[in-house]
Amino acid sequence: MRLDFNILWVEDLQQSVQAQKEKLERLIRSEGFRLKVQFAISVEEAKNYITDNVFSDHIDLILMDYNLDNGPNGDEGLKEVRRTLPYKDVIFYSAQANNLREYLKAADVSGVYLSSRDDLPDTADGVFQSLVKKVLDIDHSRGLVMGATSDIDHYVNDSLLHIFENSDAKTQQEVIKKILEKVAKIKNAFDENVEELQKINHISQLFEKHLVYTSADRLHLLRKALRLVGGYDEQDKVMLEYAEKIMPKRNDLAHIRVEIEGFSRKLLNKKGEEFTSEEMRDLRLALLEKQEAFEQIFSSLTAKAV
Repeated sequence: MRLDFNILWVEDLQQSVQAQKEKLERLIRSEGFRLKVQFAISVEEAKNYITDNVFSDHIDLILMDYNLDNGPNGDEGLKEVRRTLPYKDVIFYSAQANNLREYLKAADVSGVYLSSRDDLPDTADGVFQSLVKKVLDIDHSRGLVMGATSDIDHYVNDSLLHIFENSDAKTQQEVIKKILEKVAKIKNAFDENVEELQKINHISQLFEKHLVYTSADRLHLLRKALRLVGGYDEQDKVMLEYAEKIMPKRNDLAHIRVEIEGFSRKLLNKKGEEFTSEEMRDLRLALLEKQEAFEQIFSSLTAKAV
């Protein structure tokens, strides 16, 4: 699951819709998702991005302008979309929207939203809200959070690997030294935990003993490695905030209890406290910001190596 909302936007005058794109970006961002747009200037180009394979079709919504100077107009594009993706959500729009319903009827295409160019952001946001409500119950929200934090874990791993492989021998030795120091602490803690586990008298005591070189360990190792590289003081604050404020919530969600009442589902923590949809939205927003920060760290590291 992902925090991106992907739009295929078929529009030959892309500069003319920048204001609409920016407004839609803000609306979608406010719900904890990131708008990603793939523009196509013609029906022929749009066909390159359309597939009926459920595993490779990452388009969430298609915006189709009627007036296209590069080949067939948007009504022909609608036919192409429906041939390949019969149930994909599509918004058909034009600066002059008066005749869109007639064009749609002549094209014999159903299940399409209509909009003027000016109203396009609000129409698209309405479709977005409808799509999110269909699939984003409280339990699916947990999947989004877990997926986003997994992506961040990969950025941490890739950044560590990049730093190590592009550093001198002294820096590499320092990194290995810090790993061994942490492993020694883990070993001591593990030995202590083994002694405690040998004395347990209730199975619940076993659930507290999560002891490996965790994603949190790797995150703090990245912070130390970046200090060796230098120039990442501001990013360190972001990583620390992620470790202290986001990761504990992620860990809570990983061990959450789902309570089913009819068709509704509640997420309850170990104390029986419920995660609300508002809390999940706020967590998505925070995660999205942190995910972009980790992307920038990795991009900065790889750019320096070029």
